[in-house]
Amino acid sequence: MNTRDPFAADAESPAWVGADEPTPWGLGSIVAVICALFGAFVLVGIYELIGNIQRFLGLAAVVVVAGGLGWTLWEFRHRRVWRWIVWGLLTGFLAGVASSVALLVIGR
Repeated sequence: MNTRDPFAADAESPAWVGADEPTPWGLGSIVAVICALFGAFVLVGIYELIGNIQRFLGLAAVVVVAGGLGWTLWEFRHRRVWRWIVWGLLTGFLAGVASSVALLVIGR
């Protein structure tokens, strides 16, 4: 029976299996942009939906959603595939909150 820990780093194997693979900047950037657009559109949609009832309540809902999801996603920022999704969504959340604040200021 093998009692060796598969996640332990030693001198023979790299700490991250496949660490010598190149970073997929092209595809990763496309994924990040799509996730940023999705995150921004979701937050603006939440603001528009709840902001029609009460504008400041819409902004509060956007801040709660962005803060809750951003806090949850922050743990995945160092994982291989998830890092593109996380950084895209966090960028989208910032754009969505800024857009919601702008919509509140112009009275929409």
